[in-house]
Amino acid sequence: METLSFYKVAILNKAGEEQVLNRFNGEVDFLEICDNFYNFLTNNIIHYFDNNGNKRTFSISSEVQYSKDTRSISTYFDSAYTGQSLDIRNGVTNELVYPVSKKEFQSRKMFSFFYIPKNSKYGYVVFQNKSKHGIKVVFETQSQKFLNESGYKDYRIILSPGLNFNYLSKMIENGKLKKVRLINYILSQDIQMSLWDSINLSSKDHEIRELKFNSKTENNLFKQELNSLFFSKLINNEKINFMGEYEVDEISFEITCDGCSKTFYVKDRSKVRPNVNVSSGMEYISGEPTNDSMVKISLGLINDLRSYKDLDFIEAA
Repeated sequence: METLSFYKVAILNKAGEEQVLNRFNGEVDFLEICDNFYNFLTNNIIHYFDNNGNKRTFSISSEVQYSKDTRSISTYFDSAYTGQSLDIRNGVTNELVYPVSKKEFQSRKMFSFFYIPKNSKYGYVVFQNKSKHGIKVVFETQSQKFLNESGYKDYRIILSPGLNFNYLSKMIENGKLKKVRLINYILSQDIQMSLWDSINLSSKDHEIRELKFNSKTENNLFKQELNSLFFSKLINNEKINFMGEYEVDEISFEITCDGCSKTFYVKDRSKVRPNVNVSSGMEYISGEPTNDSMVKISLGLINDLRSYKDLDFIEAA
């Protein structure tokens, strides 16, 4: 399965104001900064540690395709990590070819596409997903570091999930509802009384009711209600009314569709992973997606995402 993750890219000044990217400080084009950053990564390897204490590297050894006309940059990032040993064996004889130790780096190439429209406050960066090789965080931190070292310390780069609501709508419509979690951010009074014999209004404990469904369960009424809520404009500090029976602070639900599983959040959509299954639209050579098809699909989905930039969610009933 081939999936791509999409992120919106913005630059904020010291006052927290979003900047027009092709003149983010009044004159400098962020696309040129990004081109310089990618060139830096072709000549320098970023070393860092992950949360498990494993050494990782981040760099570029592939060609960088930069176009000022289309205002895009595409390449393949090199992501590598240590901490696991494995054997490379002959596929026919099973003879050991090379043993990889825990101290050696296991590297994967990951496609990326960056598009910065002119006169826009948002750019869009796409990352190919590979197991154990997430690069969003290191890309964000290192591009910020490069921006600072380039003399623009008063500006901050922000990457936020670029949710394709057309894709998400189709996934909810065509997928299977597997799980619903009804979340309250404070324990109910009867539970608190059972625990402590008193009420603590500042408690940080959560109360979660989870509903799980097997594949044969008919739950379209729930799914329709969740779809309506997800595309509604909800107020953060107000309770969500679900099915006219439950009053909760947040609802998450899991949908499976075409072999993919995704968790949706009704209020905090920033928690929804921005990955899209693109397997069916790819062209392959020797089992690998071609660069041209990756670029084409990335740009098409970015344009789809941009069409929702002014989306005004309906008011919840």
